[in-house]
Amino acid sequence: MPASRPLRALLAGALLALGLVPATVAAADPATRPAPVQILPLTTSSGHVTEVGQAGLDQAASAPQAPASKDTGTQADAGTTDTSSPTTAPGTAPLVLTDPVKVDSFLVAGFRWSGTDTLPEGLSVYLRVRENGAWSPWYESGPSSAGKDTGGVAGSDEFVTGGADAVQVSVAGRSEDLPADLSLAMVPATPSGEATLQAGDLETTAAEPTGVATSSTESQDSLTDRLTSPATLPGGGAGTTSDTTDSTTGSGDHLTQPAVVGAGSSVGSLPVDVNTRADWGADPSVMTWDPEYVAAHHVVVHHTAGTNNYSAWQSASIVRGIYHYHAVVLDWGDIGYNFLVDKYGQVFEGRSGSLAAAPGQMVIGAHARGVNTGSMGISMLGDYSWVRPSDMTLDRVGKMAGWFLGRAGYTDVNQVAGILVRTTEKYQAGTVLNLPRIFGHRDSGNTACPGDTGYSMLGTIRSIAQDQAQISSRPSTNYLGWVHEGGSWYYFSSPGVMATGWVQVGENWYYLDPGTGAMVTGWAAVGSRWFYFRSDSGAMATGWIHLSSGWYYLDPTNGAMATGWTQIGPDWFYFDATGVMSTGWLQVGSRWFYLDPATGAMALGRIQVGSRWYYLDPTNGAMVTGWVAIGSDWYYFGASGAMATGWTVVGSRWFYFRSDSGAMATGWIQLDSGRYYLDPATGAMVTGWILLDSTWYYLDPTTGALVTQQPAKGA
Repeated sequence: MPASRPLRALLAGALLALGLVPATVAAADPATRPAPVQILPLTTSSGHVTEVGQAGLDQAASAPQAPASKDTGTQADAGTTDTSSPTTAPGTAPLVLTDPVKVDSFLVAGFRWSGTDTLPEGLSVYLRVRENGAWSPWYESGPSSAGKDTGGVAGSDEFVTGGADAVQVSVAGRSEDLPADLSLAMVPATPSGEATLQAGDLETTAAEPTGVATSSTESQDSLTDRLTSPATLPGGGAGTTSDTTDSTTGSGDHLTQPAVVGAGSSVGSLPVDVNTRADWGADPSVMTWDPEYVAAHHVVVHHTAGTNNYSAWQSASIVRGIYHYHAVVLDWGDIGYNFLVDKYGQVFEGRSGSLAAAPGQMVIGAHARGVNTGSMGISMLGDYSWVRPSDMTLDRVGKMAGWFLGRAGYTDVNQVAGILVRTTEKYQAGTVLNLPRIFGHRDSGNTACPGDTGYSMLGTIRSIAQDQAQISSRPSTNYLGWVHEGGSWYYFSSPGVMATGWVQVGENWYYLDPGTGAMVTGWAAVGSRWFYFRSDSGAMATGWIHLSSGWYYLDPTNGAMATGWTQIGPDWFYFDATGVMSTGWLQVGSRWFYLDPATGAMALGRIQVGSRWYYLDPTNGAMVTGWVAIGSDWYYFGASGAMATGWTVVGSRWFYFRSDSGAMATGWIQLDSGRYYLDPATGAMVTGWILLDSTWYYLDPTTGALVTQQPAKGA
């Protein structure tokens, strides 16, 4: 009998405490079959409440009002009698109130809307969920203060659950403030597509009244009852650095050539294990925002909304859910955070390219709108408004922050330095904020993130980061040749001097990112040309290469990808705009060509394709149509290019092309249907009376078949 979720979580804590499970679990949650993101529509495109959104209002109007409110923070105690209705909503006279409804299990949720990036002051959106048969308090969801520096978002922060299977939504405020297209998106462990839930499809469920989440409704035990003791952190004691790289040898694996590093290992100077995007299963097909690296000098600490009830085995799935929520639901194109840390101390790479950043650089994220550029964002998975983050979480956040700052040369993490605000929100765009190297999201944006209790722990995080920064900042002047660090390869042409751009090592050429120095693999555009760098070594490929998408040809002298017509040896080939070699029939402009299906070489002269013959100009390969003289014979190729055989009308005249060769016949021909005469000069079929060699012949005016013949007079 499978263990229940609470039992599995307890087992996880016990195993972690005994040191039998590494800090990086990254194992997928069992419920990882692809499932659609469920969309619960609350308002229409004109801002009116939907049938789903008003389903609970009638019940709420007829039920006694519960005393639960955001101001009082009261909540019915377990085991006591409460006469309020299960549909009782927070606030006064809600505008939107759904029934408590069953849904398919999900891990991450969030609200989205259209028409405005923010919500009017006084409009409150609440959500509560059911986990393991128990309803959570009501949580208020405000507009996110995250998103790209280049634009706002129309959505809330992500709400993390431990696997919820029922929800209820309430919105209170003024009706004129309701946004259009307000909906709740619920993201499963492995999202695939979307499904909008209609009123007729929903099943209501019982729901006991609960209050609004406050310090009195959140228990520290709810976070820590499954965690290990701070004294038994995997890889060393609390606050220690026993799992860092030996500073006497530098931070990096020194190899003669690049190689693949096993997933889940501590790579280079990383102070802790980090689950890469490949480890936690990032779907590359939904990422539409390419990495952009800039100089970075601050760390922004975040938390997520939610119930804090997830297990260690669910963390990877939750990160996938946040990724999908950010990239697809909110249309950012990728996850906003550079790194995420769960309550068990597991660290996850977030934004694509974060681990590949060179010292002093970071890929721009979407974690703190306005100050994404120039900072690294770390999010703690959990709501730390009233609950203290675990020691393992604080340790990992501190070490990752110290690693990042130390590598950049910032050894005093308490130093106050300026960071430019790029969008107007809490501060005017163009403002320079003077903040510590490690600060909370609320310091730059209109948000309570990382929660009151989480924010109060920034001193602890800075203390851990300070120790790590001293280690990560130690010089690595002994670097020479290839060095693997942070998931990427770098090349040092001389001790301590990192190469960028094109570099030749031995007989091979490599391309190192001009901004970060990281070795490029796969396809890369350099200037206006494309190149391919082998995934196993990073060496630039030349000549023919075969990939899953087809054959490509890379210039043997410079590696540039061929497009269009290219002569290789005696033959011509055609490569489309993406570089894939074309085969079969190909139209270029108004002309058609035929490329050998096996080799791709352009065909010339007469060719047979299927049961038809075609003629391709021997000088340029273009398909010929109309009359063609080949040797001493004439042939006719129709508009499709297919060679004519048998009787064929050209213009207003009939011609006969021999079935065995396609050559135009002339003179007398004998067919099963009769005897015919074809003009020796033109090949056209003759009709009516003709005189040949002193004999008159009469050819049917319609069919051309010989009808009769007679000697000419005087013959």
